[in-house]
Amino acid sequence: MNKTVKRIIGIGVVVFIVGGLTLLRILGGREKKVPLNEAGTVGNTAGNLYNGGSFCEKNGYIYFSNPYDSGRLYCMDKASGEVTKLANGNASFINAAGNYVYFYSDAASDQAGLGYVRRGRGIYRLDVSSKKHDNIMIAETTCDGMVLADNNILYTSFGATEKNDGNALVTLNTVSIAGGDPTVLFEGHPNVGCVKGGNLYFSEMQKEGTLKMIDPVSGDGSDVSSERMFLPIADGSKIYYLDSNDDYHIKVYDTSDDSIREISSKRCDTYNVYEDWIYFQTVDTSDNEGYALMRIRTDGSDEEVVRYGVHRNICITDDYVYFREFNNDVPVYRTPTNGGVNVTTFDAAENVVMNAK
Repeated sequence: MNKTVKRIIGIGVVVFIVGGLTLLRILGGREKKVPLNEAGTVGNTAGNLYNGGSFCEKNGYIYFSNPYDSGRLYCMDKASGEVTKLANGNASFINAAGNYVYFYSDAASDQAGLGYVRRGRGIYRLDVSSKKHDNIMIAETTCDGMVLADNNILYTSFGATEKNDGNALVTLNTVSIAGGDPTVLFEGHPNVGCVKGGNLYFSEMQKEGTLKMIDPVSGDGSDVSSERMFLPIADGSKIYYLDSNDDYHIKVYDTSDDSIREISSKRCDTYNVYEDWIYFQTVDTSDNEGYALMRIRTDGSDEEVVRYGVHRNICITDDYVYFREFNNDVPVYRTPTNGGVNVTTFDAAENVVMNAK
């Protein structure tokens, strides 16, 4: 073989290698690139996220944490009723936008397989358009609240051993949906969930509890009201909240005229708002029945009992309100969001697990 032929072959090999590496970089870049969300995108409702974010409705699908399968991430096609398992790690504070679901997992699986969580406790992004449903960790952390706002995840962060320490140092962080280094917005423990106009509205649980707001991009913050407003939920000019100075009664603050109106005189432990209904857990000993999940219209009318007992994880979709008993993960109960009260169990979540055994 003469030198010319050898030279041609050598050049060809180099071109092939360079071309292959370039293609891999291009494909790799496509895999890592996450399309930007439209301005004003919010991953879930504030009420759902305050109640653990165990349900999230987006684009005809219900994404939920399935307690019949150790809280693992599932989805239900509303049109067909088909239920599918998405990830082997447990899921809470579920948010969704575009082709992605974002969630927090604090008990990750070390098993390979469908959408398994690779690294442990943290915030994950899952591509629902991919058959593999692989999870990508975008923040390694321990948190007790998170929300997707535009193209950032806002979340609380603290040491794993300090989660139940009421005096732990907690920070509010933000990280891009594409991952990268998180930014600390401030030191404090806010209730994370209420996004309005791209800003987070919150009260700090370890401080005076007055209503504040912060811009997650610039980090600029300001006071909104001097009232103590626990678990704020914004709807247009109105902000619903629990008044911690008045036995946690449900009230509404109208930002257009600074007026405040009481909706229910009953003590509220947790609540959720959907259109003109408020579902809330209360204790009212005057009726000799004790605790009850109730609902009331946002104008204060039509207050009624949904189910007696102590309940949690009140999450609302277009069609149903889902909830559980306080000390029991199962069954999952539900009642129509609108119309008459009709409490049944969420059997589809249990059946898909039983049929897989």
